[in-house]
Amino acid sequence: MKWYSYLVGYLIIIIEGPFPEKVINMALARGIFLWDIRDLGNKKILLKIRLNSFKPLRHIVRQCQCRMRIYERGGLPFEISRMKKRKVLVLGSFLFLVSLYILSSFVWFIEVKGNEDLTSEDILMIARQYGLEQGVSLHNLDLDKLEKDIQEAHPKIAWVGITTTGTKVTIEIAEKVLIPETDNNQRADLVAKIDGEIKEMLVLVGTPQVQEGDRVKKGQVLISGTIYPEIYIREDGVTVPTGEPEFVRARGIVRGKTKHSIIASCPLEEKKTNYTGRNTRQIIVAFKDKQIIVDGPKEVPFSNYKTETISRNLLSWRDIRIPVELITKYYEEIESETIIHGYEGAYREAIERGEKALRKQMAQDVKIINKEVKLDPTGNQSQGIVEVEVIWECIEDIGLHLEF
Repeated sequence: MKWYSYLVGYLIIIIEGPFPEKVINMALARGIFLWDIRDLGNKKILLKIRLNSFKPLRHIVRQCQCRMRIYERGGLPFEISRMKKRKVLVLGSFLFLVSLYILSSFVWFIEVKGNEDLTSEDILMIARQYGLEQGVSLHNLDLDKLEKDIQEAHPKIAWVGITTTGTKVTIEIAEKVLIPETDNNQRADLVAKIDGEIKEMLVLVGTPQVQEGDRVKKGQVLISGTIYPEIYIREDGVTVPTGEPEFVRARGIVRGKTKHSIIASCPLEEKKTNYTGRNTRQIIVAFKDKQIIVDGPKEVPFSNYKTETISRNLLSWRDIRIPVELITKYYEEIESETIIHGYEGAYREAIERGEKALRKQMAQDVKIINKEVKLDPTGNQSQGIVEVEVIWECIEDIGLHLEF
C-alpha cells in the first residue's frame, strides 16, 4: 500500500513526550495507517503517516500529552507543489527534451568507410547531390534510393551500403577493382567458380553469356572467350552467331551473391590442454647407449609436459660417423582443465568456431551481407554435443578462367 501513500502524500513525523507508545497504540486502534516506525530514544519516535491522517493523529497526540512535528513531506502532492513553484525549471526541462527529440531526428554526422582510391570528400559531394548532408531530416531519407543513386553516380563505385545510428549516417562503399593486365593470352572462358546470383557484371573482353539478376551454377560460362563478328536474331528469338570466330582470353568483373555454410560443433563439456609458461631445457651428450646430462636439470621438474628433441652428430669424417650425439630436449609444462560450457556456452562456442572456419575458406575481399545459424542440423545434440550450421550470404567475385 506504500504506492497509494505516495499518490495521496505522506508525512514523516517525530512524536516526543512521556507516552509516545500510547500514541501509536491509540492510532492503530482507530485505524490510522502507520509504517516505518523507529525508536529514536529519549522518548522520541519517528514514523510515517498519510497526509489525510495528520489531523486525527494530532488529536491523539494532544490527548496523550505529547508533541509532534513534521520532519519531512513526501509523495505526489508535494512533488506537484514543488514543481509549481519551479515553473521555469519545469518548462525549461520540457523544452530541452522536445529540442533533444527534434535534434535527434536530423543527420549531424556522416562517415565514409571502405574507400581507397576515392576520397571521402568525393563520396560526400556525391551524397550531397542526392540530398544526404548534415542537417537533413532522417525521416526524409530513402536509403535504398540513395544507395542506388550514389553507386550509379561514379563508375569506380561497385557497391554502396548506408546505415543510420542515432544522428550518424555511415556510407560504406566497395570500389571496382580492374583486372590487371597479364602476359597469359591463352584463350579462356570466364566461368562461375561457385553457385550464385549475378549482382554486378562488367565485361572487358569477350561475349557475355549471362546478365545481372541471373542465377548461375558452378562451371557455367559467364563471359565467353569466343567472339563472333556478327550476330543476328531469328524470328523465333534465337540468336545465331555468324562469321569466323575470334578466340580470346575473356576478361571482366562478375560479382554475385553466394552462400557459404559449414557445420561446427562444441561439446557441453570438454577437456583442454594449456601451456603454463614454465619450461626448461636439457643438453645431453650421448655415446652409444650412454647419455650424460651436461646442462639442465637431472630430472624434469614437471609432472605433465610436452617434449621437443633436437639431435645432431658431433663428430664425423667423410662418410664415417662417430656415434657421439648432442641432444637438446625442450620441456614445456602443460596442464589439463575440464571446461563445462553448458548449453548456452557450447552454442556460442560452436558458432564462433564455425565463423572462424568460414573466414579461413574465403577471400579477404568477400563482403558478408547476411548471417544465419541453424541448430542441430544432424541430430547430435542428444550425444552431449551442440551442433550448428553457420550460413553466410556474401557478395564476391565468382569468375574463374577456364582455358580451352
